[in-house]
Amino acid sequence: MVLTVIADMHAGAFGAAGVAALDATRLEADPGDVPAAVSEHVTVLPCRPTIACTADLVPPGALEIEAGVVGRRAGSLETRATPLLVKLTIAPWIQAQLATNGYTATTGVDGARFVDDIAPGIKLHLVDQGPTVPSLAVSSALSVPIPAEQRGYVRTLDAFFTGYATKDFGPLHVDLNGGVNAWRIDGAAAAQGFGAVAFSTTLPPPFGVMAEAYVFSDAAPMAPRDGGFLFAVTHAPVPWLMFDFGGDVGWFPSTRAYSLFVGLTVVPVRLWHAVPKVD
Repeated sequence: MVLTVIADMHAGAFGAAGVAALDATRLEADPGDVPAAVSEHVTVLPCRPTIACTADLVPPGALEIEAGVVGRRAGSLETRATPLLVKLTIAPWIQAQLATNGYTATTGVDGARFVDDIAPGIKLHLVDQGPTVPSLAVSSALSVPIPAEQRGYVRTLDAFFTGYATKDFGPLHVDLNGGVNAWRIDGAAAAQGFGAVAFSTTLPPPFGVMAEAYVFSDAAPMAPRDGGFLFAVTHAPVPWLMFDFGGDVGWFPSTRAYSLFVGLTVVPVRLWHAVPKVD
């Protein structure tokens, strides 16, 4: 999974395609709408609830938090998770991230109840968007298991590598991602490739919409093939806060019949600002 909200496939966890990226609807705001701790305009750039994350970063010093609730159904099995993603841009070219699926629960005879892995990672912004060139970025993350014994939880060490391309075509915003999930690198490793493309645009402010197609290769027994079509609606009352809700329909019913999600992205504080250069 990408370096956004990591959805580990630990014994019924939400799954690699469960949560990831939604690029922000970019809104202009009056400075008076910005919290006192954020002394200049900052627009959120969510990496949820889709797969294809933006290649862009919020400004240095901005702390961005994404949280939500997501549920998936596959056959008689239902899974719910509470993903959390914390991002801190250190410089215009680098961002530190910390992700988890949070509390995860599955139904059924072998139902699971556990707090999922913690996944620290780094995202590098390589190229700014130009008239013909898209924004480009890469990221990597390491999913570290929780040491405590938990019902239905299997501890493994996993790694995730992703490439990002972002481009605006008039009012249409496009995010293209591809990468590899390396499951169980501490044992019999299984590699899973994935790709996703998302299209988003604004409605009359403060609303926006997006659609996305994604696919994951088979990496049994750790992660089955997955894929689907996702649709979401966003509401950004101010640039530093966005709500989202929507769902997706899976292409492989045994893995995912459908998913539903709701969440938010917020920049509650900017911890520092870039120091202007003095000529």
